[in-house]
Amino acid sequence: MWALLSLTLLTGCGATTTSKSSSKADVQTKTVYVTKRNSADAKAWSAAKAESAAYAASAKKLSESASTVEEAHNQASSQSSELADSHSESVAAVKASSESAASSAKASSKAVIVAARASSKAAAKSASVASSQASSQAVANSKAASSQAAQNSQTATTSTNHANNFSGDTDTAQTGRIVGNSRSKIYHVETGHNYHMAGKNAVYFSTEAQAQAAGYRKSYR
Repeated sequence: MWALLSLTLLTGCGATTTSKSSSKADVQTKTVYVTKRNSADAKAWSAAKAESAAYAASAKKLSESASTVEEAHNQASSQSSELADSHSESVAAVKASSESAASSAKASSKAVIVAARASSKAAAKSASVASSQASSQAVANSKAASSQAAQNSQTATTSTNHANNFSGDTDTAQTGRIVGNSRSKIYHVETGHNYHMAGKNAVYFSTEAQAQAAGYRKSYR
């Protein structure tokens, strides 16, 4: 008797589907139903069993491959997220560093300006004080010089008046001078001889004409 061999093939979709950009092969399942009626059908039974085992192994491999692909996808997504976070942190750190440097530079520049202004004010004040002191000293020196000159002039005048009033030794032989005697109305020119008179009576002329015009006559001795 021929054994009744019933083979039913259950085949899923033949197209390839993807999950999150990963290809995943469909699992094909082939179920073979064998009803053993006779020992003569042992060969057919063995063939069907072997074919069923091959399909089962193929399905297992495909399932493992799909799991591997999904795991790789998950790892890639995780790494991408970590890289994005790291990039954000780097950008934030650079921005913070830049802001800190700008703030520090601004503060330093402000400090330099303040110091320069203070130094300029101090220098101007010092220069003003020095100028005032120099001016005061110059005024004091000028007053002292004027006072000394006045004192010297007064001393000279006093000495001259004293000589004119009390000295009887006026030299008539001084070079380039004409000396007249106000009492005798006689004038003397430069000679090798000296004529002495009281200093208070001495009158000086630049020329003989001046002396003569003043009513003086020339001495002949």
